[in-house]
Parts: sequence; C-alpha cells; structure tokens
Amino acid sequence: ARNQAAASFLCRVWRERESIKKVYLAHVRHWPPYHEHRQTEGNIDIPLAPSRTERIKWEVLPVAEGGKECKTFWKVYEDMDKSSSSDEEGATENTPTVAKGITLELHPITGRTHQLRLHCAAIGSGIVGDSLYGDSPIAWLGDHSTKNHDRGIDVISTLGNGISKTLRLHAHKLLIPNPSNPNNGEKLEFESAKPW
Repeated sequence: ARNQAAASFLCRVWRERESIKKVYLAHVRHWPPYHEHRQTEGNIDIPLAPSRTERIKWEVLPVAEGGKECKTFWKVYEDMDKSSSSDEEGATENTPTVAKGITLELHPITGRTHQLRLHCAAIGSGIVGDSLYGDSPIAWLGDHSTKNHDRGIDVISTLGNGISKTLRLHAHKLLIPNPSNPNNGEKLEFESAKPW
C-alpha cells in the first residue's frame, strides 16, 4: 500500500474475506467427478482440522469431532489429455498414453491451512507434486535436524519417476477492492498464468 489508510483498509478486507476473491489453479491426474461423472464444476464441503498425529499436516475430521467447516468451489479449467491428444505426433492406436490429467480452477470459500490440497486429495488423486497429501506422499523427515542432514537424505529425490517435484498449485487470480475508492465497488484484479 502507498499510504497508511490504504494499508489499514487492505488489512481489514483481507481479514474479513468477503470482498476478496482468490482463484487457484491445480493440476490433478484423476478427478472422479469429471473423469467418471462428466461434471465440470461443483462444491467440496469437507471439514478439516489439524492432524492429531502429525504436526505439519491437517486431516479430514467431522465437525462433531472438532473439524472446522471448509468449503471450496471447483471447475475444470483445462483437460490436458484432450488438448494434447491432437498434438501427439507419431502416436499410434497401440501406443500407450499416459494420462496428463486436468487443471482445476479452485475458489476457496473458507481459508483453512492446506484446504485446497486436502480437498483435492479427498476427492481425487491429489495435486501433482504434493508431497504431503498427493498420490505419492513422502515420509516427513523432521525439521532439517542434524541427524537427517548428516544422513544425507535429499527429500526431493525420494519422489518416484514421472512425478513432478514441484507442487502444481498456483495462485492464478486475486481480486481486491480498490483502496483508493473503496465505496464504488471497483475491484483491482491481478492475474498470473499457470507455470506448467
């Protein structure tokens, strides 16, 4: 912010959430609502809570057992299998193809820690490259302790072949009220293309 009034305004609207819109893109390999039921959009309403057994993780937990309400709207942004099938040169009918998956547009309604990652994992294959909740999670090795460092363990290299080492979750759009004229309803929009 360029001045204190704008900074205070932005802090307040960020805290209140109603007037800020965040849109993320996530690459998933398999999404049952789309791949099995041909749905192109929907809502996820799965309560979450901090994990009872692992400090850095969250888990699905019913509200009655302490879970917090957690909602995400999703829609298919891109089907990478459809868009790449026409690009494949030299492919024959007998050539096995590897599913590339889809890109989802995710709109968090609530803002819980790891919400999008957990919601994708609970519904489908999880986000590509997600080492905590995805299809190929890796074991948590601690807080860069001397013990693990001395053993020469490289967490990134423990991922299997063909699995992205980068979490494919991208902050795509941010819409915020214009702090220079907050009463007119004008929004400032910031957009960033997906990096994959």
